[in-house]
Amino acid sequence: MNPIKRLLASAFDLTGLNRASLGLQARRPYIRALNYHEVPAEQADAFEDQLRFYARHFVPVGYADLMEFRAGSWPHPKPGLILTFDDGLRSHAEVAAPLLEKYGVPGWFMVPAGVVGTAAEQRPQEHTVGHPTLTWPDLRRLDGPHVIGCHTHGHRRLEASLTPAELEHEIRDAKRQLEEGLGHPVTVFAWVGGEEWTYSAAAARAIREAGVALSFMTNNAVIRPDTDPLQLQRTNVEASFPASLMRFSLSGFLDVMYTGKRRRVNRLTAAA
Repeated sequence: MNPIKRLLASAFDLTGLNRASLGLQARRPYIRALNYHEVPAEQADAFEDQLRFYARHFVPVGYADLMEFRAGSWPHPKPGLILTFDDGLRSHAEVAAPLLEKYGVPGWFMVPAGVVGTAAEQRPQEHTVGHPTLTWPDLRRLDGPHVIGCHTHGHRRLEASLTPAELEHEIRDAKRQLEEGLGHPVTVFAWVGGEEWTYSAAAARAIREAGVALSFMTNNAVIRPDTDPLQLQRTNVEASFPASLMRFSLSGFLDVMYTGKRRRVNRLTAAA
């Protein structure tokens, strides 16, 4: 964990800046999207504490809620919150989903199509995502109460060096594989990584041409009604974060820090 970020988080908490910034952001309707990764059983209590905080300060947002917000409808006094979970990990079904459902929160699960296993299959630890992954029965149970999105085929960063055939496999083929397994269109996509070099104009074009309606990046910004639906930014939070760091991540300070990178990525991936 970045020690500077941790020190800033503590300072923002002690001075009341975390709390104040949440109030300032809420002067205009917005939705913030967070992205999680592994939610292990030993961090379930900490994750539930985070959910309690979110329930006090935000309205949970599902697919239809986001679409209504984009159309200009937001009949809530509090801002919205999208919780996304990357990499198709088994803990998402076993730990995260039951807690989300306890608090009435729809999760957005971003799944690399190539890591999904069969009912009897336990994915090995040395798999590309490093943890046991969801099976198709897991994924079908999550589908409906939650949102399933595509996270490439093999959890691959979509850098500029990828060939058109590689992009086709990681985006269109992966999306099609999830659709065949779930029996309905999958129109949500999440880029892998988040480093600036992992974005490319060719990948952005391939995402648009694959029929994706909502595409998530990781460059720290809130979502407004006029935000490009293929440039929805997320902020990273993990179940392991101390409370001060979780609150700091919601404060908007990282939005300012990432302004330059976000603008460059948005220019690179904007529709022609």
